[in-house]
Amino acid sequence: MLLLAAVAGVVACEPIVLSPWAIAKPPDAGAVDDDPDVDDAGADGGEPTPGEDAGEDGGEPTPGEDGGADGGPGDAGDAGGGVGNDGPVLGDGGVDVRMSEWSGCDAGWQQRTVLPAGTKGYGSFALDADGDAYFIEHTDDILRVGTTKPWRTFPRTGWLGPQPYVVGVRVGPTGEVHVALSPRYLEGDTDVPVHFLRYTAGRWVHTVKPGGLLWDLEVDSRGHLHAMSTWIGPENRLLYTHGPPDALVVEETGLVLDDDIYRASLQLDARGHAHVAFIPRKPRGIHYATNASGAWVEEPVSSQGDDGYLALSPSGTPYIAWMDSTHIMLASRDAQTGWTAVSVGDERASMEALAVSPTGVVHLLLTVWDGSPLHLSNASGGWVRTRLGPEPLGFPPSATGSSMELDSQGRAHVMHTWLKPDEVSGRPLRTMDSYRQCQ
Repeated sequence: MLLLAAVAGVVACEPIVLSPWAIAKPPDAGAVDDDPDVDDAGADGGEPTPGEDAGEDGGEPTPGEDGGADGGPGDAGDAGGGVGNDGPVLGDGGVDVRMSEWSGCDAGWQQRTVLPAGTKGYGSFALDADGDAYFIEHTDDILRVGTTKPWRTFPRTGWLGPQPYVVGVRVGPTGEVHVALSPRYLEGDTDVPVHFLRYTAGRWVHTVKPGGLLWDLEVDSRGHLHAMSTWIGPENRLLYTHGPPDALVVEETGLVLDDDIYRASLQLDARGHAHVAFIPRKPRGIHYATNASGAWVEEPVSSQGDDGYLALSPSGTPYIAWMDSTHIMLASRDAQTGWTAVSVGDERASMEALAVSPTGVVHLLLTVWDGSPLHLSNASGGWVRTRLGPEPLGFPPSATGSSMELDSQGRAHVMHTWLKPDEVSGRPLRTMDSYRQCQ
């Protein structure tokens, strides 16, 4: 009971949206707009309107913002260090003073705190070509992008309003930073927009498209965006948004999901073709689809399982991982024999991420029942399991969040949102830690 009360206290005092089912389910949103460029950001979409830039390096404040780039009161964040209007306070090393240094290499992993206790960070993140991380922070109704890259900071994105569901952040081939999110839906909403934020040429550009609940975002080698979303309605249709960031197209895939709470996992091959894992309405189970032939082609992978995560090998072989009760399942596709699935172990856990390194090593990330991240890898031939972080408090995965990316050397990086007791009050507060493999 004490644990449940503590969780309730965290949720009541520091709301965070880590899962789409934590958002109130909206009613039927109707058909896709005939004109996808129409501004339909909804009551909680805030400024700026679609296609409008959110100001250069802070710019002029939009209504409701607290000061501009050249003065006025900043928002100091929720804990530790200061966060000004144009980003965090940097220390001597050129990174946010709230971040800790990397620990020593212990059992093949290093750890650092990225956001201290009391901050509102998302587990999703991206790596750039140098292996530096980019992540999302929501502070006082303002959405920010932070990074571990020395001396790089971002002005506020221009998003204002309740904390949204952030699907992710990606870094393009030229260093442009992309953020995709779905706003928190209000009871009675009839439009469910998707928001894309892009940092380019020193400013944030904000684009809104129809698309429902956003699930996954990728950027190809040309800098084109690719995103998957579920249109909320009697049929939970899977929509594919793609193209140059300033000319996105929303496409019907013809695929229908079993329910709007089931994710769709997206990956791109070397030619920019989309591959997706999802749970269809009928027949239920894990399915795979791709548009590599020019049209969407679907095939079953397993009749059991929830929330499949997709990854592609360097040669383009698709892998899908999912949980089947307590079984950790992994399937791969052979051009001749089709899909073959194996169990790689048992765990009371939720699947968080799947990745395949340039050398073909498979990495799995799960959050176990007590809220701590678990990494699995077959780099040594057999599966090696590594529990990351300190002994957890026992909070369920629904109160935390994790994601994983591989750097150019094939090393796993993990970002995890913990609930930890505050040293002064003892009250559980969120802390975001980063982990990476080392030698």
